[in-house]
Amino acid sequence: MERSGKRPTFSQRRLSRRDALKAGAGTLAAAALAAAGCSRQTEIAGTRWADDSFLTPTGGNDVPRYGGHLVAGTAVAFGGLDPQLSVDSYVLGEKLHGYLYSIDLRSRSIDLQMADNYEQVDETTYIWKLKPGIKFHDIDPTWGREVTAEDVVYSMERRRDEPTSQNDKQLLRDYTASFSATDDLTFKLVTARPYSPTFDEIGNPSYAIVPREAVEKFGNLQQQASGCGAYVLEKFVRGERVDFVKNPNFYMKDLPYIDSLEIHIMSDEAAIAQSFITGRHDSYGGTAPNRMKVEQWKGIKGINVRTGPNFWRRTFMLRVDKPPFNDPRVRQALDIAIDRQDLIAKMAFGDARIAGPVVPDLRPWPLPQEELDDFYRLDRAQAKQLLSAAGYPDGLDVELKVASVADLSKLATIVMGHLAEVGIRCKLALQELGIHLAQTLYPGNFQMTAYYNLPYSEPDRPLCQWFSKGQAGTSFSGYNNPEADDWIWRERSEFDPEKRKQIILDAQRFFMREHGPQISTISDTGYGAYWDWLHGIDANVGRGTYFDLGVHYWLTERHG
Repeated sequence: MERSGKRPTFSQRRLSRRDALKAGAGTLAAAALAAAGCSRQTEIAGTRWADDSFLTPTGGNDVPRYGGHLVAGTAVAFGGLDPQLSVDSYVLGEKLHGYLYSIDLRSRSIDLQMADNYEQVDETTYIWKLKPGIKFHDIDPTWGREVTAEDVVYSMERRRDEPTSQNDKQLLRDYTASFSATDDLTFKLVTARPYSPTFDEIGNPSYAIVPREAVEKFGNLQQQASGCGAYVLEKFVRGERVDFVKNPNFYMKDLPYIDSLEIHIMSDEAAIAQSFITGRHDSYGGTAPNRMKVEQWKGIKGINVRTGPNFWRRTFMLRVDKPPFNDPRVRQALDIAIDRQDLIAKMAFGDARIAGPVVPDLRPWPLPQEELDDFYRLDRAQAKQLLSAAGYPDGLDVELKVASVADLSKLATIVMGHLAEVGIRCKLALQELGIHLAQTLYPGNFQMTAYYNLPYSEPDRPLCQWFSKGQAGTSFSGYNNPEADDWIWRERSEFDPEKRKQIILDAQRFFMREHGPQISTISDTGYGAYWDWLHGIDANVGRGTYFDLGVHYWLTERHG
């Protein structure tokens, strides 16, 4: 069986040329719901790293079974299938497309996929060698042709240049000097300056490798998908369902196990939960379940509940270049008027922590919990004083635009009550998710909005809310502070892990005192649930929240 090559990211240690070339043949991404196997520990240059076999099944010594049809539900509407265009398409794109590698969030290491090995030659030069013989799907228009390094170059160019892409373009557009195919299987990238998050950035699922001829034929990959992933698209009905069948020519030997997979798209969270607990769905695919829900599920025979780290958090974003939030006193008043302990009680039934700029579970980067608890202490009296000093003795009115996702609308409603206590009166405007992203969040068309800080594998992305270029090459909030930019570039330019950690901790302290543009709230405990006839999932809690290739799922007979 193949084994995955794993190395710590360069932000953890400085890789020598010799050490980097020791990376062996790789197999699989860090998948959020895939099976993690047993590991052996090897010490290289004083750093311990794990070489995990992704083919080791979960559930003790059980041998995976081939075949079967897996059914799941999701609350994500999916505007399309194109991972380079739509940020909500990742869970689909991961199954259809190929990637050079991904990041394991547990160990902060690299899991090789299409790449056979990689090397960081110096602080600006990166090289990946592809596995030979990887083929695109045997469908129109690729017809099973082999993947080459030119496909990687094309994918990077498209991700950088496509104007309709929702993805962050900063690395490729602003900080990359060049990328090229030096031969059929070798891809080389040179950054314009030392940029320590490079490995982590390219290890996210928007860096899918896509074929030029498919994009040229269809215009984009929103409705069609010709990739080299574990599954081939059989049907996509927007707002209803997505069907996949096994790719018989997948480059990971003997994977995937199941023959087919279907995902039901359901806007009603209660309907998703009902489909799961009645066994129509093999796993729960709605909004992350809270403590109350999983406690109920534990009483249902056959349902397995898993608990692990959570790399998501909910935040508020303020437009800080326009009144009223261009005044830091108003921002601070809002920040200290939010009762985060009340949010923990009502949103997570007591099972959550206060979050800072970096989510608590993204070790080793978050601030100590005691420091966060003290900083975000509720103080309504001071909030009223700050508003009065800013010229709002009678309070003020604010429009709060929120995507109509169940937990976000609940968060908004609770916080509106907190703010009303100090005279900040919010008018709530709920929007469909796609509309919210395209018309509100990305163009910065809001006074105040609530959204997620996504499950980033590295701290640079969440910190970029305080960068003048923001997360996606533009500042949604209008925030522009040279001192904040200096903190960002200090952490980006530092490759020593301990020095970089200290910079990131101090940067967070500075950003919190700005009280915006991003207002952190809480981070829940991570939960998931699935039926005991579904395997290849339980040992992987917290493993790379991004990637879910679906290759390790396997099924036994249903019961009941």
